[in-house]
Amino acid sequence: MLVPRPYLAALAATLHTSIVSGQEMKEQVWGVFAYTLHGDTVPSSVSRPQTLTPYGSNQLYQAGSAFRNRYVAIHEDDSAPSTRIESLSRNMLDPEDIEIFSTTDASVVASAQAFMQGLYPPLNDSYGATYYDPSFELANGSLAEAPLNGYQYPPILTYGSSDYQSIVVEGHSSCLMHRVADDEYKFTQEFEQMKEETEAFYQSIYDQVLSGIMNRSEATYANAYYISEFLEYQSVHNDSLLHQLNQGDIESARYFADHYIFATNGNTSTSGVGTPDVRTVAGKTLAASIVNVFGTNIDARGTSGKMTFMFGSHEPVVALTSLMGLASPEHASFYSRPAHGASIVLELYSLENDTYPTYPDPSQLYVRFALRNGTGSPESPEFQTYPLFGLGPSNIGIPYSEFESEMKQIALNSTEEWCHLCNTDIAFCSPFSDKTHKDHQGSGHKGMAPGVAGVIGAVVTLVTVGVVAVVGFLLCGVRLGRIRKRSLGGFKGNSKMASDTDVAFRNTTWSDAKEAGTNEGEAGARTHERHGSWEMRGGATLASRGPDENARSPFDDEMDDWRIHTLQQPVQAREHV
Repeated sequence: MLVPRPYLAALAATLHTSIVSGQEMKEQVWGVFAYTLHGDTVPSSVSRPQTLTPYGSNQLYQAGSAFRNRYVAIHEDDSAPSTRIESLSRNMLDPEDIEIFSTTDASVVASAQAFMQGLYPPLNDSYGATYYDPSFELANGSLAEAPLNGYQYPPILTYGSSDYQSIVVEGHSSCLMHRVADDEYKFTQEFEQMKEETEAFYQSIYDQVLSGIMNRSEATYANAYYISEFLEYQSVHNDSLLHQLNQGDIESARYFADHYIFATNGNTSTSGVGTPDVRTVAGKTLAASIVNVFGTNIDARGTSGKMTFMFGSHEPVVALTSLMGLASPEHASFYSRPAHGASIVLELYSLENDTYPTYPDPSQLYVRFALRNGTGSPESPEFQTYPLFGLGPSNIGIPYSEFESEMKQIALNSTEEWCHLCNTDIAFCSPFSDKTHKDHQGSGHKGMAPGVAGVIGAVVTLVTVGVVAVVGFLLCGVRLGRIRKRSLGGFKGNSKMASDTDVAFRNTTWSDAKEAGTNEGEAGARTHERHGSWEMRGGATLASRGPDENARSPFDDEMDDWRIHTLQQPVQAREHV
């Protein structure tokens, strides 16, 4: 007999509550996964390097200190919070205990460094005296310590877009179909309605603060994020801004930006090219990483996968929280972006009555979700918990087996899945493209899934437009080339006079080309500086996707070298008459 899922959830919640209340038991945290947004950063619309500001550094330092207090520290009275991971070193960072991943953006890497300063401060500061470790001893009997009072240097892993492991931290960044879906949104009725409703607002603030930042035609809902990013930065660093705008204008700009970001990264109810799988791809790769981290912790019985930190932009957070059912009328704040330095946290824990518990059976493990959004008042604790997957408030902690099952339904479980979904022409996807081509040749299939057909149709449309444009350029180029070639001598030959000057053409199409999103006059390049509020309203549904058990994991440490290094074709002779 099949038991309904809501009944199982209610039963698990009842057992969880009765165990805690019926015995003197405490929560023992065994593993933590956290994704943290970078701090306050110079926006792309300002003509300065997009670096982490001192204010942003302090945001991340405070975030790291909060994590230290919750999971690492033992206080002066030798007390420790119930959430402390017992096997973690309290003072000296052990690289075997913690994994740190970051995007390659300078502001994000700097944010990770500032966070780790708070998590593991200089040894002499955290210890309260000169810290000693046998590894500090030199052959001559003296002691050597790191500069800056024992500063600790955590290993931070970054992966460029050409590395397949980059999709773990930012699964949307190199995803072609995600960009196509983003463009598709701009032709929807919702977008046109929002653009029309916000036109007066954007034209108003353009006259007040944006006239020197972008063209008037660019001050629209289409650039909502970049406008909000600029206003947020100026509200912190430019005291004259509020003489021109009020706080309500800044909050309205943030609201519209949040609406755009959720529509393009968290909306699980769209159709067409921008299917939920594509729009939420950053959350899907993040979900796979979480399952992998907790699986490692269980396999190693708590000796590995203790703490995993990822640092990046807001897209993965918006996508993942939407997929996990957090963006809902009951928790409407998840329709918007977290603040700078905010973290989403998942804890793997058990309920124990021993002072020094041993690692439990997986059936005794639970998972809970928490948000740290930079507040720490009694009314809003630093780590605020929320129920996952649409469960009620009494289901804050859910059995790990149920959590794993739900996450596998929303996760992209392999690099191959990501490559097929994103249809991206990137080196590490080539082996999978070749494999797909051969499979189709040998299978004899005469049809395709509607979703695949939609994606192919969109790509064909884009390619067709591109080919027409290229042909036009080539034809014009050939014609101009012929005119200019004749003008070297011309039909007048040596009788050409000084007044018969040649016409010079400047190819502005190519010489002035820039990457999309970096044109001068726009609100700025598409970067990863994020800031936002948590008051947006909206709606979303939970998407599901079955896992492929035979698919290759994107989180394996090895990638066959031949798959990367044999992609280039050998030089071939070319004969031409």
